[in-house]
Amino acid sequence: MKMRFVKGIILVLFTGLVFTSCSKDSDPEEDILGTWAFGDVDFEATVGTKTLLQYYMDEFGMTEIQAQAVMAAFNAALVQQFTGTVEIRADKTYTATMGDETDTGTWSLSSDYKTLTLDSDSDETIILDIISLSSSRAVMGTTQEISEDLNDDEVPEDISVTIELTLDKE
Repeated sequence: MKMRFVKGIILVLFTGLVFTSCSKDSDPEEDILGTWAFGDVDFEATVGTKTLLQYYMDEFGMTEIQAQAVMAAFNAALVQQFTGTVEIRADKTYTATMGDETDTGTWSLSSDYKTLTLDSDSDETIILDIISLSSSRAVMGTTQEISEDLNDDEVPEDISVTIELTLDKE
């Protein structure tokens, strides 16, 4: 898998680091404020109509065990990239620090509290689905469509990546 594809996924996750769905007894605007530490990261990817596992097996002639090993290594690398924090402030700004990278920008919640919009000062706007949000834990998800030539045949593959990130308030 190309490094640019990996960087694209990491960028989506990094920029999207922030939030999630809302408990009926809490105030989402208040719950989201504070400093959040990265927790679990899960992802699913499809290439065209195939799962990433099936794509590896079909395109590269891998056995299921080999393809699972490649996916496990990729997943482990992805998880290692998610060490750091995101500070969400009442003035509608955020600062995310992941490793030696820092991102800043503004944030907003939709009126129904189902989506979070992150407007990075240095990158494109990301819209995240809010899965759950409490005063101590947030889970958010996003699906990104990417076009990338994974097999060096000069024809880009259509890749769909769904990411779910858990954050815990410090």
